[in-house]
Amino acid sequence: MNSKPLEIEGTWEEVMARKEERAGRRVRVTVLSDSSELSSPEKTPYFRPASGRSILRHAGTWQGDDFEECLSLVYETRSELEF
Repeated sequence: MNSKPLEIEGTWEEVMARKEERAGRRVRVTVLSDSSELSSPEKTPYFRPASGRSILRHAGTWQGDDFEECLSLVYETRSELEF
């Protein structure tokens, strides 16, 4: 019978204020980065949404004579979505 571990989050002082409740128990401590570190522009990971440029480089490069057949197959086999 394993119970889910209790997660406690807060400053060190907030966690230690309740130390009597956890006395004698095994614990694991993870020290998180300062929130000021995360909010600085040079520390924030750069995110760039996908542009589709990698797909567009293939536009107009279809080679083969089965395009109409493939397109028909798509229309025949697709189904309506239920939300």
